[in-house]
Amino acid sequence: MIKINLLPEELRKNKSSKKTFRLDASALKPQFLKIGFYLIAVLLGVHLFLGLSVLLKSKSLDRLNSRWQKLEPDKIKIDGINSRIVSLEKEVLPIKQLVDSRMMWAVELNKLSNLMTTGVWFTKLFVQTQIPDIQTGESIRVLNLEGCAASLYGDETALAARLVKVLQEDEVFFKYFSEIKLGPMERTTLEKNPVMNFKIFCFFRKEKAG
Repeated sequence: MIKINLLPEELRKNKSSKKTFRLDASALKPQFLKIGFYLIAVLLGVHLFLGLSVLLKSKSLDRLNSRWQKLEPDKIKIDGINSRIVSLEKEVLPIKQLVDSRMMWAVELNKLSNLMTTGVWFTKLFVQTQIPDIQTGESIRVLNLEGCAASLYGDETALAARLVKVLQEDEVFFKYFSEIKLGPMERTTLEKNPVMNFKIFCFFRKEKAG
């Protein structure tokens, strides 16, 4: 079939006039080729380095896991020993506290005997526990001293108060207590002789209450 193109000459399409892009390697400058080659070499080097690092890290992790598996039985034994030590410490602690408490009482009772003043003697000594503290609401422990005071001059109250002051001023005796105070007093007779019954309250420090 014959085709006739009636368009003007300037409007006719010429397929041969289409522009094409071809890379001519000979047109590139040598320095650009070197730069491209270096970039490719660097990228390849970084890729190889990262791959090698991952491989080495993986092998190191495998070695550590293997070593940990070998040490795990020993760790179990050590944990068992530590647990036993903690258990023994808990068992020994009450015994230690009891020994310390006995040593404290030996010193305190001996000191209390040495601090007795003329005309005063004790009739009872005991520790009262779980006494509610009105100010804080906490439980406290109190050493109760009950005794008698006798005097030809009728100053039994002063004798009991003097004993309290002596106990307060003695560092060895007082270090276990936060407060020592004179309690209620009652005048009575002992073998037809007038005496004054008194009570002294010694409040334990929290860390010393044993």
